[in-house]
Amino acid sequence: MTKRFEYYQPNDKDLKDDYSDCVVRSLCKALNKTWIEVFDLLVEKARVEQCMPNSKHVYEKVLTDHGFVYCGVSNRKGSKRPTVKSYTASNENFITVMRTAHHIVTSVGGKYYDTWDSGDKSLYGYWIKKL
Repeated sequence: MTKRFEYYQPNDKDLKDDYSDCVVRSLCKALNKTWIEVFDLLVEKARVEQCMPNSKHVYEKVLTDHGFVYCGVSNRKGSKRPTVKSYTASNENFITVMRTAHHIVTSVGGKYYDTWDSGDKSLYGYWIKKL
């Protein structure tokens, strides 16, 4: 079985992985930018909106500005949402920023990158871009 989870922490100041900055970390991987570069992008958009930089509509704007397209995940009665792990395994040719309950995680090339193994979390939606 292929190992899908890869530890990823672009914030060298967060030595204990407790900053609750999953939006910034996830976008670092998706956009191939440093933590500071992504933080500055989010703050720039948040200043215009006068809201917090990790607000959903702020990171959505950053992702769409970088060519990502949003896809919702059906919650039809009797259906089961895909997990981070199962989605990643079947979408190896994409960069995907996945929204789960209270968390954001990115997959690239068949692996998902996070500070903890979030593979069992269910997807609520995702932003996707071809590799």
